[in-house]
Amino acid sequence: MKFFCLFLFCIASIASFAQQKIAVFILAGQSNATGQGYMANLNAGQKVEDSVLIYHSGKPHLEGKGPANQWHPLAQASESPDRFGPELGLAHRLQQLIGKSQKIAFIKHAHSGTDLARQWNAGTKGDTASHGEQYQVFLQTVLPALADLKRQGYQPDIKAMFWQQGENDANNIADAEAYEQNLKHFILRVRDDLNARDMPFVLGLVMPPPLSGAGRDLVRKAQIQAGTWPNVGLVQTDDLSRRADDKNSPHPTDHLHFGTAGTWDLGVRMANTWFYLNCK
Repeated sequence: MKFFCLFLFCIASIASFAQQKIAVFILAGQSNATGQGYMANLNAGQKVEDSVLIYHSGKPHLEGKGPANQWHPLAQASESPDRFGPELGLAHRLQQLIGKSQKIAFIKHAHSGTDLARQWNAGTKGDTASHGEQYQVFLQTVLPALADLKRQGYQPDIKAMFWQQGENDANNIADAEAYEQNLKHFILRVRDDLNARDMPFVLGLVMPPPLSGAGRDLVRKAQIQAGTWPNVGLVQTDDLSRRADDKNSPHPTDHLHFGTAGTWDLGVRMANTWFYLNCK
């Protein structure tokens, strides 16, 4: 009898553990979301929080250290294994803010050189033909990732989406003029498709002029306006370090992309902005 009771207790304990809530954060966008920080340039305090989980879309979008389209301990997920995106700084700061006892998971899909106007167009609910190619891949990444967490016994709790994008829309005046409306539609559709109607949405500003993009001011104005919408937070990025500032940078003239410190700090600022939204 004692053995049987102990057996039931163990089963109940395992079930309770397996059904724990897991805080899910989604990361998407273009090249500054894929990330241009260099793993070799991280300092001793910038550690990969491998108790955090990540699921990413893989090639041709991302080439991480870990496998694509499956859950694994956090590792860089950028365009090549020697680079990382905001996910590393995000994980580090989120664990400081909400504690290591809270299990955290990231779902990431980003693709360099993509626009919101067409490629990330969220279209109409249920009509995949109206979705841009990147939005299709986004849903094909996020929805299976959430389902897989449930299969593993977790209760996924979508806490926020982080968005770093806009440079490509700034290259086209018509796209730049439509950016505010397109972004509003995108946020509404993402929340609807993920059944997370009040999901906080945090976005980072694109770089200011005189960097390339005739419509950059228009995109920035749209993003600043978006920062006033309910449950939307804006991250200032103008002072973040660029790839041109990196030690031994292979791109010494690149002021369009955040460098190692800038990419890490972008993640930290995104986490802080999300936390502030929750405290309002």
